[in-house]
Amino acid sequence: MSRFLVRLLARLLLGCRLPITQGRLAVPGLQQPVLIRRDRWGIPHIAAQTDADAWYALGFCQGQDRAFQLELLRRVVRGTLAELLGPPALPIDRLSRRIGFRHTSERQLSAVAPELRALAGAFVQGINAGMRYGLKRRPHELVLLRSRPGTWDLADVLGMVKIMSFSLASNWTSELVRLKVLTEDGPEALRALDPSYPEWHPVTDPPGVEAGPLLDRLAEELERFAALVPAGGSNNWVIAGWRTASGRPILANDPHLDPTLPPYWYLAHLQTPDWAVAGAALIGTPAIAAGHNGFAAWGVTAGLSDNTDLFLEEIGPDGRSIREGERFVPCALRHERIEVRGSRAVEDVVLETPRGPIISPILSGIPWALSLRAVWLDPLPIGGLLRLHRVRSFAEFRQALAEWPQIPLNVVYADVSGTIGWQLAGQVPRRRRGSGLIPQPGWLPGAGWEPDLLPADALPWSENPAAGFIATANNRPRREGDGPFLGADYLDGYRAARIAEALASRSDWDIRSTQALQLDVLSIPWRELRDIVLSIETPNPAANRALALLRDWDGRVTAGSPAASVFEIFLAEMCRRVAAAKAPRSANWVLGLVFGGLTDGSSWSIRRTGHLVRLLRTQPPGWFDRPWAEVIAEALAAAVRYLENRYGPRPAAWAWGRVRPLTLLHPLADPLRAPRVLQMLFNLGSFPWGGDANTVSAAGTTPLDPTGPVTFMASLRLVVDVGNWDETGVVLPGGQSGNPLSPHYADQLRLWRRGEGLRLAWTPEAVARETVATLELVPEGTQQAHRPH
Repeated sequence: MSRFLVRLLARLLLGCRLPITQGRLAVPGLQQPVLIRRDRWGIPHIAAQTDADAWYALGFCQGQDRAFQLELLRRVVRGTLAELLGPPALPIDRLSRRIGFRHTSERQLSAVAPELRALAGAFVQGINAGMRYGLKRRPHELVLLRSRPGTWDLADVLGMVKIMSFSLASNWTSELVRLKVLTEDGPEALRALDPSYPEWHPVTDPPGVEAGPLLDRLAEELERFAALVPAGGSNNWVIAGWRTASGRPILANDPHLDPTLPPYWYLAHLQTPDWAVAGAALIGTPAIAAGHNGFAAWGVTAGLSDNTDLFLEEIGPDGRSIREGERFVPCALRHERIEVRGSRAVEDVVLETPRGPIISPILSGIPWALSLRAVWLDPLPIGGLLRLHRVRSFAEFRQALAEWPQIPLNVVYADVSGTIGWQLAGQVPRRRRGSGLIPQPGWLPGAGWEPDLLPADALPWSENPAAGFIATANNRPRREGDGPFLGADYLDGYRAARIAEALASRSDWDIRSTQALQLDVLSIPWRELRDIVLSIETPNPAANRALALLRDWDGRVTAGSPAASVFEIFLAEMCRRVAAAKAPRSANWVLGLVFGGLTDGSSWSIRRTGHLVRLLRTQPPGWFDRPWAEVIAEALAAAVRYLENRYGPRPAAWAWGRVRPLTLLHPLADPLRAPRVLQMLFNLGSFPWGGDANTVSAAGTTPLDPTGPVTFMASLRLVVDVGNWDETGVVLPGGQSGNPLSPHYADQLRLWRRGEGLRLAWTPEAVARETVATLELVPEGTQQAHRPH
């Protein structure tokens, strides 16, 4: 059955279930009338008379367009997903309850400033109203699951931000990998395989400068640890006006997340008499994380500062206490009852240590008791992204980001005065001992953090650098030793290096050329390895087939390139051999084995390439029982045999986009579990796609499965010609709607695949030209109301 027939059948049986986007609708919780104009992409342009009504309307539109996605996220926050989806969702619920996304969000409410509580409260009222009044019928997914949407509250919004902080935290899973390697294969294996940031890769500030040699913080931690314990993305950049064709700054952003439908971002334009903002909000939150306010533009990437630590704990014989020094002290206990659809409820008891909850019982392959301490779990004030819509200077921008105890972010900035800048946002702890690389024993005197976090003004930032640009790509922010230690688990700097190389090469950047750079697939790792690999002499016919293809390759990981497939599989083969040689017991953890629940392995798997390049450059003796050249030849031959066995003997059939295609996946349509009919209804693809984990156009996989599903990619692309606001280009991989029968479920995918963007209208004239549907919201009980201007 074709996808067209599946969707036709779904339309006949279930109906389209589209939101109400025209006419006049009375809703509770609104103060004054609000006008919502939808453009041809389904993007709302909201005109409100009060701040609260603007955020209410944003929530209302999210509730209309993404009701099922919001229901899933609310359940992930609360740990009630298994109640809807049954036993397969239980590991997620158990991890959510243990970490306490909902529990800690409730504790944080009192720390949120009153005006921000009012803002977020209005947004939540809008979500609930959008799902109840903005839809005539339930979403298709909830009909199929025989369920109804629940009610959001303010703690769910905070919990949503905590989930992103947890899932994009770079370090705690890396701590787990280090612990596994150390205890299963020893300190020498850990020293050999730890993927420290390559010293020749660039830092963010100053732009393009090499990181330089790093201090051996790992050696210090190992020395402390040895006597105590027996032997697992995004780009943004900003260009100064003197480097652009228009003389105005240009800002670009493409945050990387997993290929999920609908996307994690929601596009919107809000306007009140006092302010306006347009761009992309993380679904389930009111903040425009990437966009502009008519004066300044901003964009975000994961900053990867280390704000999360694991601690080893010794649980007392009663199972309810932990060791502190020489004695055991009682823990606070949380009893969690998890309802499971089609099965018995599960009872969990969570031990809350002075450092944080013990989370290890639901992590795969972890035999220790481990507690989790995170800045984002503490009841701290939150501002940051929630205040950017009002900033009118770079100083105000930096001040707004000072209160941000959530996911660390690189936030780039540009405004109409010509100023460009960057701020690393996200509060960071001051550790009493260690650097957060390996879990510390929680029972030792002095374990844990200082009471006060690192001051916000100690975090790195830059304004109008001489290079005329700033670029971040999850890379190290500054050279080791410049300022306080912020972490070690940054991604390799290949994407940052390529962006900086391109930006420095010209002074006529415009929107189209910037969008083209977002699709760049040049492989700097191949440039570094080319001479080493091509110098190999071997009698192996398969290896020589690989060398022949690579010799003529231009180094671009395009969807149509057979040589790109050879190179990518060769990298994975070499990474596996390198890891197995030093850590035979824990190699799979090094290469990306997941720990379960909401985790996707660790950043170690993404950072294998820089580590491998370092090894192949130096080829240290004793790593293998044979010369490095033989191992390289074996890996080349293995790559060719893999391709021959799966795709036949002709290299024309080995194109990278065929070998590793891209599929955008809906949560109910997992290819491994869901019926084919659901996959055809909800998923998009597969289609050929280029790039890898280290190209600007990212499409990451792991060395464990280099041709498997893409694990991260551009979940949004934004390019802003600052001051020429009506030309702002933005695009999602899919569309604005979460409804598979909506015309806006996949209407942006064609633009996304071509590297283009839709124009996000800003001026009243442009909004009027783009409007195809108008809905007026009025307060419940209103008989007559004036339209807002």
